[in-house]
Formats: sequence, structure tokens, C-alpha cells
Amino acid sequence: MPRPFFLARASIGLAASVVELAVELPGRALGAAVALPAVPVRVAGSLVQTYLHAGQAVAELAVKGDRVLEAAFPARADQPGWATFDEDLPEDGDEARVDPDGPGSGGDGPGIPTGRVTPRTT
Repeated sequence: MPRPFFLARASIGLAASVVELAVELPGRALGAAVALPAVPVRVAGSLVQTYLHAGQAVAELAVKGDRVLEAAFPARADQPGWATFDEDLPEDGDEARVDPDGPGSGGDGPGIPTGRVTPRTT
């Protein structure tokens, strides 16, 4: 499944956060009534803190949206044949060596496109 847009993931994470806050609302209301005299100081601190952590909060919502989407649509476990991951590469002590020019550069590796343009020799 292709990964949804960032804004969609963040929106799903925001919806999950609203549900969590609604569950905690009765306990928070009692705490707010007790802390009423310190409201101006807390508001100023919260504004500064919100400004500094806005990017982090949006990223956390996107991560939460990813978790919700992962639960609804589990990822496929198959690996494409053309994909190369760090775990698939040989260790330094292994007999096999990786072509320093990359695969498809004229070595023995498969003809995987590298994004480089090579002139034709005719």
C-alpha cells in the first residue's frame, strides 16, 4: 500500500489524540479548577513552549497516524527482487566484494538503473 500524504497521516493522528483527550477530560477539569490562580503565567509559558515544539508535535501526529494506518492496513512482508538493503550487503571480511561503481556499471552485477547517463559507443 502506498504511504498516504503527510497531511492525511497527521490528521488521523490528530483524531486519535482528540479521542484520548476526551477520555481524560473529567480529570483535567478538576485539575484546572484547582490551578486557576496561576493561569496567566502558565498561558505565557505555554505559548512559548508551543512555538518551540510545533514541528515536533506535527511529526508526532504523523507517526501516530502511521500507527493507526498500519493497524488498519498491515504492510506487505514481501521484498522486491531489485531492492538492496544494508543487511543484504556482504561484510568486509566476506569473499564477495561490492562493485565500487555500483550495479549496472559494466561489472558482473545485474543491470539495475543507477540514474547515471552513459554515452553510447557505436
